[in-house]
Amino acid sequence: MQTMALILVLALLDDKEAEEAIQKFKSTMKSPDVAIRVAAVTELGRIPHERVLKALASCLITDDRLVRVAAAKSLGAFQEKKSQATALLADALAQNAKEPDVQAEILSAMKSLHEVGALGIAYRYIDDKNFKVAEAAIGITAGVHSKASIDPLIRLMKKLTTAGDGVTSGDGTFDVPPDEALRERARKLQLAAAKALQAITGEKFSTASEWDAWWKRDAARFKIKE
Repeated sequence: MQTMALILVLALLDDKEAEEAIQKFKSTMKSPDVAIRVAAVTELGRIPHERVLKALASCLITDDRLVRVAAAKSLGAFQEKKSQATALLADALAQNAKEPDVQAEILSAMKSLHEVGALGIAYRYIDDKNFKVAEAAIGITAGVHSKASIDPLIRLMKKLTTAGDGVTSGDGTFDVPPDEALRERARKLQLAAAKALQAITGEKFSTASEWDAWWKRDAARFKIKE
């Protein structure tokens, strides 16, 4: 009985602390100064309470880009409420479609939470046209080791192999000229995907063809090492 009573008292204290912090937060967020609002988000994020999660989540879609980035970073630190934080971050991705820097920070925060539930989101963004977003999504697969990630990563590497090479009719001229920017993006994402595959599998291959050949040979017997 004493233990239960102590738990209830601590819970009430936590609720009170969270309520006071949120009220202070709401007042501070009325400031026109973005730096002050960013600092308020960071300060609130230090309180691991469910109500704080919801307050931070609202900042992911309603404020300045820098405030949204700060909110994502704070949510990425909620290790005791990982599944809730992951879901809130995922919900904000589509609403930040015009803010790739925010999307990349959201995905990086999801990586920090190491939730298996984030993988489905990661697969959707690993080939995003924005390099930072795609790289952050690949990072989730590197942090959450799952056999399910191997196929999508190898497919991505294979797709990127000829990215930016242009299209030729075979007569020495190009119908679509080579694009060095696309080639550079492809090289960087292939490297990120290879590192993710290495982290997941413990293998040391680097090229798309090497990974593809290994997977065709060993997929049936491969198991993630604990």
